Amino acid sequence: MRGFLDLLVGGVGVRRGRVDPEELRVGDALDFWRVEAYEPGRLLRLHAEMKLPGRAWLEFEVLPTDGGATIRQTALFDPVGLFGLAYWYFIYPLHRLVFTGMLDNIALSAVVGRRGDLPR
Repeated sequence: MRGFLDLLVGGVGVRRGRVDPEELRVGDALDFWRVEAYEPGRLLRLHAEMKLPGRAWLEFEVLPTDGGATIRQTALFDPVGLFGLAYWYFIYPLHRLVFTGMLDNIALSAVVGRRGDLPR
């Protein structure tokens, strides 16, 4: 939904997909994100290219633990002015819902995929 709203205000919206369905490299476009840092199995940092009242990043970090791993997801926003700050706090409940669901799905895919029975 955010991508379609971005398109309405002249942003990149959802017109971009992914360059390659299997490989990911620094500099690749990923929907309305740009890959800023990528270390396979350890780190993925995305920089938002959508129209925002500030700058935004979404980062995923995999930290090894005994018998598994922890995925740390961090959303960063550097607001511009009072409108940017108001935007961040207004949209926070939606981001919390979306990012929680995203992280749950990533963790589920990792567990199911490790067992080798990932549904297609």
